[in-house]
Amino acid sequence: MTIEVHANYERLREIARRSHEQGRTPVGITPEDVALARLYSYAFRLHAIGAFHATRLAIHQIPMCNALTEAYRERAVELLTDLANRTMDPVGTDFRAVISTFHHYATNIPRVIESLSKASDACKLESMRKIRDRFAEPMEEISAGNGIHTTQDTHAPEQASFVVPNLGITIVPLAYGDYHSWNLAYLDGERSDVPFHLHQEGVEIHLGYGPLHGNTVLGDCYAEVGESYAMPIPPMIRHGYVNDSTMAHHVPFIFGSLTRGGWGVFLDVEPQPIELDRLEKVPALSRQMNRTVLLQREIEKAAAKFPSVRYPIIPAAATDRNGTGGLELSVARINDRGLRLRMDHFCIISVVRGRGVVQMAGVEKAVSAHDHFAVPADIPAFLRQEGEEPLVTVDAIIKSSRSARDYRVRRHMTNPV
Repeated sequence: MTIEVHANYERLREIARRSHEQGRTPVGITPEDVALARLYSYAFRLHAIGAFHATRLAIHQIPMCNALTEAYRERAVELLTDLANRTMDPVGTDFRAVISTFHHYATNIPRVIESLSKASDACKLESMRKIRDRFAEPMEEISAGNGIHTTQDTHAPEQASFVVPNLGITIVPLAYGDYHSWNLAYLDGERSDVPFHLHQEGVEIHLGYGPLHGNTVLGDCYAEVGESYAMPIPPMIRHGYVNDSTMAHHVPFIFGSLTRGGWGVFLDVEPQPIELDRLEKVPALSRQMNRTVLLQREIEKAAAKFPSVRYPIIPAAATDRNGTGGLELSVARINDRGLRLRMDHFCIISVVRGRGVVQMAGVEKAVSAHDHFAVPADIPAFLRQEGEEPLVTVDAIIKSSRSARDYRVRRHMTNPV
């Protein structure tokens, strides 16, 4: 079995192959090649707790009929573990992005598929074949694309998610950067609660999108929420959500740490059970809720603006503690003339209204509401509205904050086009 690949992907694969044949020479690798390799590599990176992890768990449940089949399975486990571990390594910003990081993914993903195919064929295992096909599907979504990879927060893939130990929450990875990630807590239980917990060195922003009705918890307080909100969460602070309605409430959330990395969400969780009535009830916009904003109102404000503009609505200072870094959440309104971005930090963008086109590394892709995509540091991006409805995005970076005063100054800056 082979997966479909785009012409851009095949070209990078051939460049990397020739480079390795010639002693890993960087000769002939262009800045455009590097940018595309970075886009593909970050797309694969999200599967550290996606398909790489879920597939490894799935094949461990399948009984093997003989030693040869067991050997194929162990080979697949080794490769999947190695692919997940690659997430800990930086994605290069020079030729190494092509001949090291991208080459590693492009070489070992087909090897996983080959090992699973041989294990399936050796024992005529239909269950192993299904696991192989489920693994190949998200890999092909990346390899068959032109380099810009988008994910949606509307569902949990059958074999590309992670169950957090001690909490039982299914996490769907949407985009993974160097030190932060955007994920979906897919809550399909009867009450759709987020069990109370804290992170030792991780910072978060919970995004509650309506319709909803429940209580969001932060520290020793809780606030009743009936409309969309974004709540910044520093490390060592209890947080969670109690759903007081029959409506399913899936929670997109951003996690990051300059000391743990964006994938650290599954390593840095400590349950903090407590009865809600033991906490103090406060307004959602109170001081105790640490600069929580009513997200839908911020989206409406941005949509009403005429020029293309991007500005922060939650400062990094709200979550930065003792070197962890802070998550800065920004909102952007993009018109049909477009908005140009060149970020100093890895940026994850979520489209919350309208539809448009994003251009990076010489390629472009249509985007619409619920799409998420990454803009790596120092790769110029251009977004443009399509159609009549305003294109509105919310994005996140992680950085060290200097002071709340810096935030107040930046809050009034715009970037018209």
